Order: sequence, then structure tokens, then C-alpha cells
Amino acid sequence: MRAARDVLDHLLIGAPTLADGIAWLEERTGVRAAMGGSHPGQGTWNALASLGPRQYIEIIAPDPGQPGVNTSYVPGLRDFDGPSVATWAASGVGLAKGFPSTLQGDLSCEPVRQGARIRPDGTRLAWTLAFPKHRRFLAFDGALPFLIEWESCDHHPGESTPPGLNLRTLRFSHPEPGRLKDALAALGIDAAVDPAAAPSIEVELDTPRGRVVL
Repeated sequence: MRAARDVLDHLLIGAPTLADGIAWLEERTGVRAAMGGSHPGQGTWNALASLGPRQYIEIIAPDPGQPGVNTSYVPGLRDFDGPSVATWAASGVGLAKGFPSTLQGDLSCEPVRQGARIRPDGTRLAWTLAFPKHRRFLAFDGALPFLIEWESCDHHPGESTPPGLNLRTLRFSHPEPGRLKDALAALGIDAAVDPAAAPSIEVELDTPRGRVVL
């Protein structure tokens, strides 16, 4: 079992526009995310800020250059009223080596996907993704992470994006706390899950403006 704080690869902040998301994060933390790039065929583009060498924040928004494409990483992203923490990605290992077949109980996973984009400096980033789902609760409103494995850690966004933020805690609230905690445990993740009427992901950061909760 690994703590959610340690297994986090990146946090996704969904926004109706990329400008909205960049301004929202900067107003709260004092750090301005740098433009990342487009996700061809996925309907989104992003801006990034580091949380450390192997962790980062991704602000993700509908790509105006892909107006008719569903936003697959964050379903329903085009309907967001404003920026908010949408979901998260956990670091995975050996995802292409039969990961879906290793899941048990109420979790299942479609075949893994390959992704890539070109950074503004011309560097190609490539990764493998897996999207575990619960039989009844699917992704638990974004609290159940998808998994990512980078083709090369040499180009991990945590190494090359604007610094200044550090992750302190990652907590979850959900109407079904026990079932969410069990689903996370089935992925080898130990996390605090509080009962609540509405689901949420709470992130506490050290920032240039002090301790901030998103």
C-alpha cells in the first residue's frame, strides 16, 4: 500500500478555458502555470505547474482547436462553470503488461491507451494510461485515479514546469466513503476518505502565498 500523497503523479484542475484555469491557480498560489500543449484526438489542451520532481498540477480545458471532440480525460469538461479539482492520476508501473487482468473484485479496466503530445520546445512526451472503473460507482466522481506510466522519466513535467508548489496532503470526501476507500485499496492506495453529502478532492499545498487548500 502506498499513500495517496506519494503515489500522485498529477492533479487535474478542470476549467472551461485554459486562461480561466491559469488565472484561478495563480490567484490562489502565486504560481503561474506554463502552457503545455494539445492532446490530439482527446479534445483538450493544458498548462502545467510543478509539485516537485515527479509530481505536478495539470490545468486542463477544452481545446478550441478541437471543437467537436469529447474531452475524454475529464468527461463533461465543456460544461464546467469554473475551475475546480476534477480528478487525479497515480503513477503506474508495467501498465502495458496485462494490468487490466490483474484487477479483482468490483474493479475492471478497458485495454490501456497510449498518448503523446509535443511540448512548446519540441520535446515529445509519451505515456501509457489505464482507467480502472468500479462496477457500480465508476470513477467515484473523479476520486478514483487513472494510472499513468511515462515512456521516459527524463521529461517528466514535474522536472520542467514552473516551481514553487509542494504537495502537503491529499484527502477525499464522498457519499460512499467505505466503498471508495476499498476501491483505492484495490489499487494499492491508502487514502483518507471522509463521509460527505457531495464528493470532493481536497489538496493542501505549500505555496509562495503560504499554505493553501484547493
